[in-house]
This record gives sequence, structure tokens and C-alpha cells, in this order.
Amino acid sequence: MVAQTPKRKRPQATRRKTVKQPIGAKWKPSFHINWSRVPAVLLMLAPLLLILAGYIWINRPENLTIQAVEVTGDLQYLKKEDLRPIIAPFVKTNLHLLDAKGLETELEFNAWVYSASLTKLWPNKLRVTIHEERPIAFWGEDSMLNEFGEIIDAELPEKAGQLPVLYSPEDNGRSMVESYLKVQQWTQDFPAAIVEFREDARGSWQLRLASGLIVNIGREKQEKRLRRFVVGYKHELVDLINKIHTVDLRYTNGFAVKWKSDWQLKQEASKKKG
Repeated sequence: MVAQTPKRKRPQATRRKTVKQPIGAKWKPSFHINWSRVPAVLLMLAPLLLILAGYIWINRPENLTIQAVEVTGDLQYLKKEDLRPIIAPFVKTNLHLLDAKGLETELEFNAWVYSASLTKLWPNKLRVTIHEERPIAFWGEDSMLNEFGEIIDAELPEKAGQLPVLYSPEDNGRSMVESYLKVQQWTQDFPAAIVEFREDARGSWQLRLASGLIVNIGREKQEKRLRRFVVGYKHELVDLINKIHTVDLRYTNGFAVKWKSDWQLKQEASKKKG
């Protein structure tokens, strides 16, 4: 007799219950706007929007254009009119967009401009301040030196004879200016002006005075030698200086004098009459 296996009951399916939305019901969003805070948010954004609008407006060159340019500075050799063609292309805009660095650089290309600085006077005025070169001597035949010993590539023929000529085979203008200022101090009691100050390749100094007198100083003990010459001039040579051609100070206890020839004296006399 075969035992019968009892049949397993088939599990019954469970129907998923769905909640039906009533017909005509409205969909509600999952977030909620607090309309009471909207004015406060707009109030916070308003200044930022105004700043952005102002930035966009001022970045247009046609707005708030530069209406006046003032050129200032203690100018002796430059004329303001000479600088205006340089300035004009840069100021066809407003102060915000002005290429200040470019304008300063362009102005300083002028041989007589030592430095230039700009001041923006809002809303529409620009002040250009020029610091002019101050030449104190001619450097060789075709250049000049300023008070800092820097070479100025400019000409000033009307100052010939009024400013001294400095010369050195080395490009050491600053050192020559410093030496020249010392020589001026050491010879301040001497009546004749220095018209030429030279240094040779060995460092030996030579002066030429307005009277035509040549003074060989040498390369050692320059201060001592010049001061001794000034004293000797006051005591011995004050009435004879126009007859002396050269003074050589390169001696231990004194200096040597070379007198002008009769021909040289006659030539000078005829030039004065002419």
C-alpha cells in the first residue's frame, strides 16, 4: 500500500491596496514658499544689482568721459602744449578705463620728463604732474647729465657756456657728477667758473675755467691740491690769472705755472675787440 503525499495548499495572492485620489482633487507641491520673506530677499539683492548695473555702465567708454586735463609741474624747458598730443589719445575714455600706466610710460619717453604721475579727480577730470629733468652739465658733445648723474638724450644749445661740460671715457656719469660737486665745494672761493671737467682713462682730473685757464689736478689728493691752488691764487695770482695758460698741481709742495705766449694774448685781445 503506497502512502499518499498530502497536497500543499497554494498560497493565496494578496491584492495590493491602492488609495485612489478622489476625482477633482488638486496636486499640492512638496515645498512651501513663505511669501512673507520675499520682500526681505529682494531688499538684500537690490544693492548687488545696483552695483552690477553701475559696473556695466562705467565700463562703457562713452559714459562719464574725461572732460578736462590739467598739466602741472615746475617746467623750465618743456611746454605743456608739447605734451598734449601724447595725452590726447589716452583720454578718449573715462577715468575708470584710462590706461594710467601706459600714459605715464608714454610721457616719460620724452627726453625732458624725468617722471610723470596721474591723479584722477572724479567724475571727469585728470591731473598730470610732470617732474622735469634738471640738467646740471653737458655730457660730452651731444648729451646732458641730470642731478642724479643720469644721461639725458636732449640738447640745450642756449645753455652752452653756462653749464659745464663733463667728460669721461667710461660711462660713469653719476661718479662724474659727484666728483664735480666736490670740486665746486673745494673751489667755492675761486672767482672763475668751471666750464669743463674731464677725467682720462687713468682717472686723472683736469679743469678748464671760464678765463681759459687749464688746471691739471691728477688722480691723487685732489682736494688737497685744489685747496692749495685756491690759496696760492689769492696770494700770488689774483692779478695775473688772465695771463696763465696752464697750472699743474701734480707737485708735492706746490704747483707749476705755464704762461700764455704773446701771440695768445694778442689773439684774445682781438677777439674781445671784435
